[in-house]
Amino acid sequence: MVSLNQNFSRTVFVLFVLAFFSLAAVTWFYVGGAKSEYVISPSDYDFRYIDDTPRGGDTLGTVSSAKDGKGAVLQCTLGEGYKWPFCEIAISLTKKIQNGIDLSNYHSMVIEASYKAPAPDQRLRVYLRNYNEEYSNTEDPVSLKFNGIEYGPSETMGEFVLPLNSFQVLSWWISDLNVPLKNAGPELNNISLIEIATGSAPVIGDHTLTIKSIRFEGLMVTEAQLFRTLTFMWMTVVMIILGLKYWQSRVTYAKERRRADKLKKINSSLRQQSETLSVLATTDALTGLRNRTEIYPVLHKHLKASKKQHCSALCIDLDHFKAVNDTYGHDMGDRLLVDTAQILRDATSTSDIVVRWGGEEFVVFCPTRNLAQATFLAEKIRYAFENYSWSHGESMTCSVGVASTSNSNVAALIADADDALYQAKQAGRNRVEVYVEALMAS
Repeated sequence: MVSLNQNFSRTVFVLFVLAFFSLAAVTWFYVGGAKSEYVISPSDYDFRYIDDTPRGGDTLGTVSSAKDGKGAVLQCTLGEGYKWPFCEIAISLTKKIQNGIDLSNYHSMVIEASYKAPAPDQRLRVYLRNYNEEYSNTEDPVSLKFNGIEYGPSETMGEFVLPLNSFQVLSWWISDLNVPLKNAGPELNNISLIEIATGSAPVIGDHTLTIKSIRFEGLMVTEAQLFRTLTFMWMTVVMIILGLKYWQSRVTYAKERRRADKLKKINSSLRQQSETLSVLATTDALTGLRNRTEIYPVLHKHLKASKKQHCSALCIDLDHFKAVNDTYGHDMGDRLLVDTAQILRDATSTSDIVVRWGGEEFVVFCPTRNLAQATFLAEKIRYAFENYSWSHGESMTCSVGVASTSNSNVAALIADADDALYQAKQAGRNRVEVYVEALMAS
């Protein structure tokens, strides 16, 4: 019970810790703990000027640092020498274009800038250039994918948020490079160059773009990722707990099974010992015959089973047995008693009950024999004694007293047979005597 309580307490503790961690993680997420920023600083990155002059245009301009040292200023005068005049500021994020920045975990690009143009409502183009070895090569800058968006900035300094999921790949780039369909979508996982250029329909004249800062905002983990992670953690912990509970139940079952098997073996052993003790308690250790312990219930059971309620008894005593013990010793006396038991077994039937009554005296109970049949058996036994090859090499005889009863008084039957035995002893031994009253009754 203590172990079960301890296991339950541990399970509750683990679930409590997991619940607390889950609540803390959700709270941390919604208060902004998962927010991540990537800031583009003029002091850390290379700002370059690009215009239409390589294509035959006559645009003139420069890129310089802001007066306060915070940001960069693009100044250019768009000319009419090129059909689509433009100027732009290019920001290299890496020294090698193939080793770009992964912006796939960011959701917004925030540009803090101001833009002055010859006419109102002029727009700017923003390109996030992505390198992919499947369609890009280091010798051709145009091969970097154009993930682009166009927006209308303000003439005053302010922040403008560009959702990264609004960026689209320029169709002319897909067509000119014959890009396969699988690579035609936006990609932001390897951005090496940012370009901010005048709009697609600019007005000829002076343009000034002041960029104070550029940053990318995102989440270290998305809401979906957070809840997927928490769900996975809960499922993992629950599966571990269930697995441990199953393993513990198997261990407990195996332990109880071993205990039950052990108890079964102990009970079997005790039963065998009980049976052995029962046999030992009712069996003579020397001869293997029954002893007189609990013989009365056995006889009553036999008499009750007999329809005639008729029983005879033979009291048998070895003649001059004391002299044999005195002459040959008690070991030889024990051997003669064993021989006697064998003679009685051979002479009697399965319905007879042979008992070593004590010392050299034996009793044969005959629940199915009348007086005449019992007397015949007594003579058979006496004759067997005379003709048996005894262990000490000499002859042995016995005296037998026979009695019979038609009722269930076993004690009286034994007493009558013992009186007849006494008469046989008095009459000279080696003889069979029948109890007188029983003889008269027969």
